[in-house]
Amino acid sequence: MLEISSPSIAGYLPVLVEAIGHFVATSCCWLLFFRYCLITNEFLELVIEILLRLPVKTLIRFRCVCKSWCTMIYEPQFVKKHLSRATKDGDITHWRVIIRYRYHDLKSCSLHSIFHEPYECPVDLYYPFKTLQRGVGIVGSCNGLVCIYYYEKSVDNFYLWNPSTRESHILPYYGDGANFGFSYGFGYDSFNDDYKVIRVAYAKGSLEVKVYSLKIDSWRRIEGFPSNLIMFQPMESSKHVNGSIHWVGTNLCDNSWVILAFDLGEETYKEIPKPNHGKEFALVSVMALRGCLCVVCEYAFSFDVWVMNEYGRKESWIKLVSMPYLADPRPIRRSIPLWYMKDGGILVNLNGVFVLYDLVNHTLKHPFIYGIRDFQQAEIYVESLVSPNAYKKVSN
Repeated sequence: MLEISSPSIAGYLPVLVEAIGHFVATSCCWLLFFRYCLITNEFLELVIEILLRLPVKTLIRFRCVCKSWCTMIYEPQFVKKHLSRATKDGDITHWRVIIRYRYHDLKSCSLHSIFHEPYECPVDLYYPFKTLQRGVGIVGSCNGLVCIYYYEKSVDNFYLWNPSTRESHILPYYGDGANFGFSYGFGYDSFNDDYKVIRVAYAKGSLEVKVYSLKIDSWRRIEGFPSNLIMFQPMESSKHVNGSIHWVGTNLCDNSWVILAFDLGEETYKEIPKPNHGKEFALVSVMALRGCLCVVCEYAFSFDVWVMNEYGRKESWIKLVSMPYLADPRPIRRSIPLWYMKDGGILVNLNGVFVLYDLVNHTLKHPFIYGIRDFQQAEIYVESLVSPNAYKKVSN
């Protein structure tokens, strides 16, 4: 993939991208110009750099222009470079929130619209099996793919889905064993360039851990779960950070809590140093916050959010915020930080309601988004071209 090396060309990029944002969706002239550039190789360097900056929805329309466009946009290196640009630190333009309601409703809204008014109306998501009206849950998201589970005939089923491209892939049956898993995880194994799903269940009095590989489209049982640990958090607590899935557990030797990680590349377990949180808490859970490992310690009237700025290094834990609970007659289920802006705001799912807390002025605000209240689950994902069927396309 070519890079922009000329300072003069690079200087014009913001202007060109802004112009394309206004006209490319409706103007045939832009499409004809781009097609001419690809055929003749003139200005190709500039065209590719512009395409990398465009949203997924526009690129999907571009795939219909000609065969060479479709091939280029599906090309793995283009997909990875587009993803890298979309996830560039500080830019939330391409990030969205997927919201799960009770039973089978999923909606999404722009993360940018939550932090910056005016707020947008959420859109309904037409995910696989929606017409069958099955209750679904969100395992997690990674690089634009969302892992969904649902129950049918006492069996938990999974599929990977890209909400931006609407591509999906149903995972095969995980085989004999415990029917009901109690903890799931989903993440990317960068060492093997693979996406993996973790299923943890109790089988015959012991923990059974199975790992699904998208690359080979099959499940395997993984041994070696530490015998001195018990996992005690629900499904939402399995979070992907730095190529590992994380849980909170209890050490049976001294009854202390630990952070347990499963490395998706090496497929081994390890403990992660925990923060020096000080006082006793009522509940502790692990989260992922802007790619960093996060711990939430909940108390009677407040909760603390800790962030590990350098993965695996105990000294890098910092307390991001100590936030009070809102006056609410309903019992607090969980406090789940979703995103924070380095200039001072943190978005929290508090009892099924979005809350923005200003880290500088210590003030609370409810972003009013029509139809978004009393939801069951929320997950952040990035709009990307990553396909859950990419490995099938390569093998074909």
